[in-house]
Amino acid sequence: MRPHHRTTAVVLALVAVVFAIFFRTLESGFLRWDDDINVFENSRVQGLTAENLRWMFTDFEQAIRYKPLSWLAWALVHEVFGLNPFGYHLVNVLLHCANTVLLFFLLRRLLKCGMRNAECEMESPVWLQVCAALGTLLWAVHPLRVEPVAWVTGLPYHLALFFALLATLFYLGAHAPDAPPAARRRNYWLAVVAFALAVLSYPIVLGFVAALVALDYFPLRRFGGAPASDPARTSSIHQTAGAATGAPQAGLRRVLLDKLPFLALSLLLVAGTIYGRFHVTGTWDKPVTLDNFPPLARAMQAFYLWAYYAWKPLLPLDLCPVYPVLMESKFNEPVFLLSALGVLAVSAMLFVKRRIWPAAFALWLAHLGLLVPMLGLTERPHYPHDRYSIINGILWSVAMAGLMWKLSQVRNKSVSVLACGAVVVVMLGAVSWRQAAVWHSDLPFFTDMAAKLRSPHYRSQALMKLGNAHADLGDDTKAVASYRESLQVSPSSAMFHLHFNHANALARLAQWPDSIASYEVALRLKPDSASAVLNYGVALAAKGELDRAVEQLNRALQLNPQSADAHAQLAEVLTKQGNAEQARQHAAEADRLRMVSPK
Repeated sequence: MRPHHRTTAVVLALVAVVFAIFFRTLESGFLRWDDDINVFENSRVQGLTAENLRWMFTDFEQAIRYKPLSWLAWALVHEVFGLNPFGYHLVNVLLHCANTVLLFFLLRRLLKCGMRNAECEMESPVWLQVCAALGTLLWAVHPLRVEPVAWVTGLPYHLALFFALLATLFYLGAHAPDAPPAARRRNYWLAVVAFALAVLSYPIVLGFVAALVALDYFPLRRFGGAPASDPARTSSIHQTAGAATGAPQAGLRRVLLDKLPFLALSLLLVAGTIYGRFHVTGTWDKPVTLDNFPPLARAMQAFYLWAYYAWKPLLPLDLCPVYPVLMESKFNEPVFLLSALGVLAVSAMLFVKRRIWPAAFALWLAHLGLLVPMLGLTERPHYPHDRYSIINGILWSVAMAGLMWKLSQVRNKSVSVLACGAVVVVMLGAVSWRQAAVWHSDLPFFTDMAAKLRSPHYRSQALMKLGNAHADLGDDTKAVASYRESLQVSPSSAMFHLHFNHANALARLAQWPDSIASYEVALRLKPDSASAVLNYGVALAAKGELDRAVEQLNRALQLNPQSADAHAQLAEVLTKQGNAEQARQHAAEADRLRMVSPK
């Protein structure tokens, strides 16, 4: 088979495998786990109007992260599919397939660069393709990928990674020793443009500069010393806007100058993100102060996450959408101390051995840098979500592809080594296939979450969400059971929505005394809730307490004079009391309001 035909076959096989693993997500729906906030209840992405486009690119207050291209992507999907969740899941799967293909080309190029530095010949380009493909699949079908692929809100992670991978490939092309100067300059600036698009997609790419520095160290070897294979090779990226000109071993100064455009874009993103965090509105909390989250605690949280994302890909077990360890533990507990010691020890060892193990040192440097946006240095609470590993997880694939290639060069070992790699890929794919079913809809999603969470506070919240899922499906009996279990798990819970939703479900079951009691608890938590006051009045009327019902319905109108339902309910109660004139007035006002604002 000709080389380009072989590459095409490998690419098609990769796409087929990834699509097969995540095909079942196309049957999934939206989740009330930020999908409502971002997509199906967000009018800003439901139409490509001038006002919506302006909001996407200028808003720093409502959205907690600056991601205009992601908003635009959702708006484009809405133009084609409306609010059909199939379209949003399809885009996620296709983006993941595209990133899989880009990663394959990246691994193949890195393997070739590594061999060039090691002065070894490529005895079998077929084996190199196989190693790169298996390394790619170790990332693409890994269970930690399920969350961003199966979750509609995961789109910004795929989009940012897509442009970051493009930027990396262009950057490697800009320093290819056999490329003409014009091609190097073009590739360099294409890398800058691609990174700018990644920045506009989602701020998870803030640590990208560290990955480029790691590439400069190995395999590009641009920090000094001549390559053994060809001391005369030079690079000629044009010195425009601070870009460096020099040999592949360009020296620290030129390497850093080469990063100025990427660093400038990162700093702009940091500035915008910080501004947005401190000016956020709605349900989002502003960053905690140093008094509430001191520097030492932030450092220990960072060490834990650096260690966590180093070992978690090796043990992708008991996956859950939220891991509350950072909120339930104290930062002086053994797990945090061991994490800090482990990160410092590995960093020191690899720095000392950097000339002996340049690839390991480069991977560790990229690991530390790429995770900076996920460390939650300004966030409290913060959680080590699976989706945060989508970029950093690539490093394990690079390491495994390189290891498989090296071991496959041992005589009579290549077939067994690659067979073991294929077995691991199959096992990971099987776990991902099963895990994707959890993300099908609210019911299995919150059922799984409630079963796995042990913390009373977080399990209580999961059970409340599970109750909401049952209520949405019209099963109020199971909804009430979930709400009651939530209250039993955390009796001191002061969540307004839990008591309010519990009261609503009880009302639909005509259990009026219990419903009234739950409304009263909810109103103690949030006395100015017009919806709760209205429903409370309806429940009182159904129980026959008409005078109290009139009092509450009048109060609901004081809180929301434009409520047609409050006027209509008050009209019914007044009719039962024999106050026909006032009843007609409120009924007429309800009709007028419904004409003005029809549902």
